[in-house]
Amino acid sequence: MKQIDVRTASRRQMVDITRQVAAAIDGAVDGICHVFVPHTTAAVVINEHADPDVARELISAYEEMVPDIRFAHAEGNSDAHLMTTLLGSSVTLPVEDGRLRLGTWQGIFFVELDGPRSRKVWVSAH
Repeated sequence: MKQIDVRTASRRQMVDITRQVAAAIDGAVDGICHVFVPHTTAAVVINEHADPDVARELISAYEEMVPDIRFAHAEGNSDAHLMTTLLGSSVTLPVEDGRLRLGTWQGIFFVELDGPRSRKVWVSAH
């Protein structure tokens, strides 16, 4: 397993990690790549990465869908916990001939929901 370190600059941010994931599976042949985020207020998704407006608009949409709610959890980030459960902490992708098999416009995004922070992403290929 390989680790990718991600540093975010704002409370909510999508960071394209496609190249880092591709580099982390270097040497894999055919199989799957599993990308996992070991944090409760961050996620990983696959979406459009050719147009940076999409990532910004997705963050706005997430904020519209999940209001700034307060649970008994006293850290003030309950909305981030809820968003993480909706988006997910992992994705699995096919690998063929040592390369990620993504659609033309697809990219892999780390989604920061309670930053800025230093985060980890774990990648394994089988």
